[in-house]
Amino acid sequence: MTESATPRSTPRTVRELRALYRVSQAVGASLDLTEAVGPVLRILAEELGMQRGTLALVDPGTGELVIEVAHGLTPAEIRRGRYRVGEGVMGRVLERGEPMVIPSIGAEPLFLDRTGARAGLDRSRVAFLCVPVKLGGETVGVLSADRLPAAGDALEDDLRVLQVVAALVAQAVRTQRQLRSDRRALEEENRRLREAFQERYGPPAWVGQSPARAAVWDQVRLAARGRSPALITGAPGTGRGFVARAIHAASALPGPFVEVPCAEREPADLERALFGPGGAAERAAGGTLYLKDVERLPPDLQAVLLRLLRTGDPRIVASAGPELAEAVRRGAFRDDLYRRLAALPIHVPSLSEAQADVVPLARALLARLAGQAARFSEEAEAALRSRAWPGNVAELEGVVREAAARAGGGEVRAEHV
Repeated sequence: MTESATPRSTPRTVRELRALYRVSQAVGASLDLTEAVGPVLRILAEELGMQRGTLALVDPGTGELVIEVAHGLTPAEIRRGRYRVGEGVMGRVLERGEPMVIPSIGAEPLFLDRTGARAGLDRSRVAFLCVPVKLGGETVGVLSADRLPAAGDALEDDLRVLQVVAALVAQAVRTQRQLRSDRRALEEENRRLREAFQERYGPPAWVGQSPARAAVWDQVRLAARGRSPALITGAPGTGRGFVARAIHAASALPGPFVEVPCAEREPADLERALFGPGGAAERAAGGTLYLKDVERLPPDLQAVLLRLLRTGDPRIVASAGPELAEAVRRGAFRDDLYRRLAALPIHVPSLSEAQADVVPLARALLARLAGQAARFSEEAEAALRSRAWPGNVAELEGVVREAAARAGGGEVRAEHV
């Protein structure tokens, strides 16, 4: 099998400039490494005749050089592309951090063709170029391509272009590493939050993986990083208070978490409890003041709360039911106060919005109430799924508690729920 050299109808300089322009556009077009580098290798083939281009990166687990992205190779050939440090041309470039040009792969013992991609080619006519990909002076991979030089072509020109491309590709590698690092950090933060909340507050904690409930965790992480007010909305029994405590527990605030239920006090008592000497606002200094059912706050205290919000201490987290929107519309709740509180809005879904989480929540509650060995029968779980749960998690907890008592330590069956 033979390959043709690059068409020479367009001057070399023009093709180089066009290739580098297209490469720079491709590298910045996607944060995904394969989506960014795949088009780069295709452009090198189209514009400059650099065939079978590959990007191989060091596997942190094994230390081997592994082909991550390729153009003109089959999936099986890509999978075979693994090299130890110093092994073959690619391993040697990784080891030394210096480029290599092989004018004829058929005459070079170091060229292994581990992938088998050159089978059937006239290897005496195929050149191979390989350059290091570096980040901060560290060689993290290699960029390579085959070349079938035409008369008058200089492999040194190809090498120069490939080195420029390697520098651009290095930025895509840096982006991928940063994204992976950020993802690992988020996953670790999420794990830490879940463990801390489950340990401190127990189930229902934040069991469940429905998109609606998962979105709450994203907002909790965001709220925990700053001091802006947060407004938690949702139906009664959804766990708004738990979310408020979660935000405080995950934050770096040194002060305490102080809760004030706005619906359970007369206006005069509420004012003293909130803003009087030794009141909640004073005790929560440096920490979080949680106002439960803030939509029940009287108008005169709304003005006082607005002034407190402007001081920035304590951090204010409020929760409200569906009635808040109507109160704002009627003018019973100040619009400017609402907008300040809703700097970071968090909606806690009802169980009707997260039905897939009913059984996982029930299992977690049962484990807390009756021990880790406690189980629901399949029929009992089906019965739990079929209910509407207007009282949300609070209602579910009551049902599970009663069912566990009825089961007397045995399996919880359908008749128990």
